[in-house]
Amino acid sequence: MNMPSNIPVFASIYLSDIQGAPVLHPDGSRLGTLRDLLIFPQESPRVAAALVRTPQGPQLLDWEGFSVTDEDRKLRVTCRSAKPHVTGAEGLVALVRQVLDQQIVDLDGRKLVRVNDIRMAFLSTGCFPVAVDVGVAGLLRRLGVVDMANAALGLLGRAVPGRLIKWDDIGVLARDRGDVKLAVSAAKLNTLHPSDLSDIVEEMDVRTRQAVFQSLDAGQAADVLEAMEDDAQARVVEDLPLEKAADVLEQMPSDEVADILDDLKEDKAEKLLEEMDKETSSEVRELMEYEEGTVGSLMSADFTAFAKDSTAEQVLFELRRQKPEPDAIYTLFVTDAAGLLTGAVALSDLVLAPPDAVLSRLMDRRPKAVHDTDKLAALTKLISKYSLLAVPVVDKDKRLVGSIVIDDVVYRMLRSRRGRL
Repeated sequence: MNMPSNIPVFASIYLSDIQGAPVLHPDGSRLGTLRDLLIFPQESPRVAAALVRTPQGPQLLDWEGFSVTDEDRKLRVTCRSAKPHVTGAEGLVALVRQVLDQQIVDLDGRKLVRVNDIRMAFLSTGCFPVAVDVGVAGLLRRLGVVDMANAALGLLGRAVPGRLIKWDDIGVLARDRGDVKLAVSAAKLNTLHPSDLSDIVEEMDVRTRQAVFQSLDAGQAADVLEAMEDDAQARVVEDLPLEKAADVLEQMPSDEVADILDDLKEDKAEKLLEEMDKETSSEVRELMEYEEGTVGSLMSADFTAFAKDSTAEQVLFELRRQKPEPDAIYTLFVTDAAGLLTGAVALSDLVLAPPDAVLSRLMDRRPKAVHDTDKLAALTKLISKYSLLAVPVVDKDKRLVGSIVIDDVVYRMLRSRRGRL
């Protein structure tokens, strides 16, 4: 059955159906073997060229000269015009070499998966990749045994499981074994919760991880980094370019930054501290001086404090302006001109108070506090006894130097428990 046009008798095939297939001249003589298809990486990624292995060596030929037809249930690849692709491979993505077997982000399943095959659609306007197969069926199809497996499972009323992800929903597309390009805008990755994205990132290789973090702004990257395991945090920061790593760390609470830098080599940590802004760097350096197991090693220098004559309206206005993290305003602290802790106000009391109410009338004048050199056992005892959400930390002169929220205590306990499992 001869097909005079480039329009096939089928709507779509898998890349594995024609990868390695003979490429024939119209008269039936052999030109070579189809090794790869190359696409323009755009919103509608059309096949632009075919890589054919010939006796004279590999040739990159324009796809316009090709047709794929079905003859007696066997696909035939014909090259009517062996016209070289004029622009070469630059700017194109090779489906076999650069996409197959690569890890991608399944945005819907919120996990990292592997590309086992690619679904290709043939339209009057050209050939397009429309989905990737990340299921077992794709892998067995490439091995040439999917029909056998389906026949065997068919006796049990089952079939080899397949899993297709639309091309537009691919989160990360590898351009090359050592270079990664985001196939979709970073906005799609941002639809994932930071905890989900952190789980995915932890499974990535170094270069893929770098590419994802480079695609996120500093605040988004900080949220993902905070959700990662300790050892993974250190690996990410170690591998990122110095400037990007510093920008991300500046968006994180100083106590978490100190923990991460403690896990890095001393020279790397010092370079990051020098790259960060002076205020953040100074806070982190102070925290890193505390001994492990002390309150100071867990506290955050990112606390919220006001003067006692501030009104509820003024404080709420300032909170809206600063936009602190939610856990940083469980409790608001009151200090005098010398920075000494004089009181504490629960956020709920502040919100319910009249706008002109001053903090001196709302505050607890004897707030429960811990010293920065106290052991963590003293902190957990205080939180448990008084059901506190946040605890102010003072130095030996009773100057407010930080705070600890219950979230940090719970996290530390869970991390310690994981370490024992």
